[in-house]
Amino acid sequence: MKMNSCTMLRRAAITVFSLIFVWTGAMSLDLPVKKVKGVEYYYYKVKNKETVYGVSKRLGLSRDEIVRYNPSAADGLKKNMMLYFPVADFPGEGTSVADEPEVQIDTIAADSITVPQKSGSVAIMLPFDLDSQEQSRQGKLSVDFYKGVLIAADTLANRPGNVEIKAFDTKGDIETVKKLLATDPFIAKASVIIAPEDENTLKAIADSAAIRGNYVLTLMNVRDSAYLTNPFVIQANIPQLAMYTLAADAIDEDFQGYTPVILRNISGRNEKEPFTAYLKKRFQDKGINQVEIEYDGSLTASALNSLPVNAGEKYVVIPSSGTLAEFNKIAYVLKNWKDKVLATETSTDTPDVAVFGYPDWTAFRGDALDMLQRLEVTVYSRFFDDFEGFDARNIDSDFRRWYGSPMIESVPSQALLGFDAASCIIKNLRANEGTFNPSYPTVYQGIQSVFKFERSGEGFVNTSLYIIKYRPDGRIQSRTI
Repeated sequence: MKMNSCTMLRRAAITVFSLIFVWTGAMSLDLPVKKVKGVEYYYYKVKNKETVYGVSKRLGLSRDEIVRYNPSAADGLKKNMMLYFPVADFPGEGTSVADEPEVQIDTIAADSITVPQKSGSVAIMLPFDLDSQEQSRQGKLSVDFYKGVLIAADTLANRPGNVEIKAFDTKGDIETVKKLLATDPFIAKASVIIAPEDENTLKAIADSAAIRGNYVLTLMNVRDSAYLTNPFVIQANIPQLAMYTLAADAIDEDFQGYTPVILRNISGRNEKEPFTAYLKKRFQDKGINQVEIEYDGSLTASALNSLPVNAGEKYVVIPSSGTLAEFNKIAYVLKNWKDKVLATETSTDTPDVAVFGYPDWTAFRGDALDMLQRLEVTVYSRFFDDFEGFDARNIDSDFRRWYGSPMIESVPSQALLGFDAASCIIKNLRANEGTFNPSYPTVYQGIQSVFKFERSGEGFVNTSLYIIKYRPDGRIQSRTI
């Protein structure tokens, strides 16, 4: 029976999606105990030159267990650093505080002893917009995301590991979010909260999580930088400067010996100028000769005539816009120029014209996609949907079978983003007995996303970027860096 999106979500959201099995218990610790804000913690004061490995041997814990409860330990230990372990997770008889009176734990700030939640549950807080008579596009995309989550949960349901998933409609309203944070016990205990794009809502969730120990996964807001100061925020999108750096590294690696050619339409949008400006400065600092060509309206063959093509020259062309309209203004001229360069046989060196472009181009279909392949374009992107790939086709088939309609077209696909995010979280929670550990497993390779979380500031960021190559035979190859 076909079910519309709102009906499906209303039914699913009132039921906790549970993947059932039982966690194993933890060992006891023989350490002093202190109660802080009603919660008892074992604590350990790091000695001079102690390492995580050494402390793990001393306490009989694994390195992952130490880092799980003390995320800052992932960057190494320092003398007098305090490590905390909830007594509830390590049943046994601890030593009284009087045994080590010199440790003044009361003077430590509350957020420094916050430990990650270990409930093995996931709260999805998105603006599903279910109460509106006409659901917004944002609401529809949120529902598509949740549909992808449910497919992932079903796919992994028969594997060992207890994970609970529940969705909450934020209604795009900060007051609704504040009420949910203050009253809902499921959100309070969640190991991971998937937060919406809205900055105010995201901040409210992140501030609460810093006190409670919920990891907040930021998937929709690519610019949020709360991870710099909040140890429980995980930015799932590689930050812009890091993205530019990796994209430039890919140009250095793939196009050694090529002369960069920056194209700029003086009457166009040029919305990618922050990237081209970064490249120009980098090329200049490295002493790499570069060319900038300006044109008005559409690129013409005459604009390229000043570039030598008879001595084995190689060029990598980088436009200042990623829009489809601007691509159409340059693509055919570049293809003709590329053919002209390749036809040059006056040198023993092989000439070439390459094109390096943008994430926006991954959404091209039809003639534009054909031109990407004919030009053998290389692009960088946070996401890669190989829509002809085996895995993507399988998810698309499941989606249509489950919901009676195709995924909403968007970049990135919200349904695939939901599938990848849920798969990553579920596998991580299972690997870490109900606690989310951003550092382990190290890398998750999804259908559309790669998640490799590394510490940046106080929190974590995704450090992976796709480099995608379009081939004339129709293949689309990708690698992550």
